[in-house]
Amino acid sequence: MTAIHERRVDLGGGETRSRDAGAGPPLLLLHGMGMASSANGFDLLIPHLAGRFRVLAPDLLGFGLGTRAVQAGPTFELIVDQLREFMDRLGLSRVHLVGHSLGGWVGNLLAYESPQRVSRLVALCSAGLNVQPAAGIRATAIPSRPQVEALVRGWLHDASRVSDGDLAHVVDTLVAAANAPGALESLDPLLAQQENPALRARYLLMRRLPFVEVPTLVVWGEHDPLEPYPVWKAEASQVDHDFTRCSRPWAAPRARFASLPTGHYPHWELPRETAHLIAPFLLAND
Repeated sequence: MTAIHERRVDLGGGETRSRDAGAGPPLLLLHGMGMASSANGFDLLIPHLAGRFRVLAPDLLGFGLGTRAVQAGPTFELIVDQLREFMDRLGLSRVHLVGHSLGGWVGNLLAYESPQRVSRLVALCSAGLNVQPAAGIRATAIPSRPQVEALVRGWLHDASRVSDGDLAHVVDTLVAAANAPGALESLDPLLAQQENPALRARYLLMRRLPFVEVPTLVVWGEHDPLEPYPVWKAEASQVDHDFTRCSRPWAAPRARFASLPTGHYPHWELPRETAHLIAPFLLAND
């Protein structure tokens, strides 16, 4: 069994907890949105990558089991700064990135602002392309464990692919993050940037992607309801799977594309297949 270690690093915005494993080229895994989201969201994927990479999965600022109460944050700007400072503190001048959902949004912002810090980027069911906020990103109450389990099952295309033990682990870690002190209010500044149409427009990726020169693999779940993925699925054969020719051509110029038969969480539903898809891209020299 792969040993996953925890580290805590004091940064300018507060304490960052990360989940670390393996050895090799450094790979940062960036988790998605939600008051229950944390670095533990990658626990099923990490064992399939740790044999080839030094995997580091940090809690984004204001999330997880690190500092939840952040003065004037978290915001997109502060989270991108957190990631650069996290890399600096660990002596990492350049890393590969895999970002899921919000993590893909933030990873693209980092690649746009600091391309010299990112070797290769995998945008896994990335957010930042959906013009309207996804439903349910703002929690109004701390959910019970049965409620969390029902949500997880709903996020999966085929819940039978996930073992009872793995499902219980995913649910347990979500519940732990949701019950961290201040979790219900900690994301308010970031939510304001996402929910206000004028603010959201400033950070959407469509304006930035044409200028992201970092080699990028865009991976999406074929049953992911978030924009633009249903449109991409509908138009795939018409554009020969070159989604830069799609009616929503929202991708970096050097992007490659791949999909998996999952919902919004391929790394829960098919973690081995997800790793086998992204690892060769990250290790390629072309």
